Amino acid sequence: MTVSEDRISHLAHKVIDSLWKSDLVDFPEEPRSLLRVKSAIADFFAADEEIDQAVRRKLASYSQKKLPGSREYEILYRKFYEEEVARRR
Repeated sequence: MTVSEDRISHLAHKVIDSLWKSDLVDFPEEPRSLLRVKSAIADFFAADEEIDQAVRRKLASYSQKKLPGSREYEILYRKFYEEEVARRR
């Protein structure tokens, strides 16, 4: 899933606002903090996209093709996705 820069910015502002309103964090340099949150969100979505592509390649390599949307495909997708996430930790 590709996420636009505007969406990432919106999410980062929501995170910063929520943390501040909950009195969990004080931001001495709010612009710098906002950039770090944006970077973390962008990295998360980039990693998610890489994992998704790796899982889809693995499923496509099966000799018996699995039909996307089928129950078997979804079960294998979830299994491989979780394995890939665990492997990258």
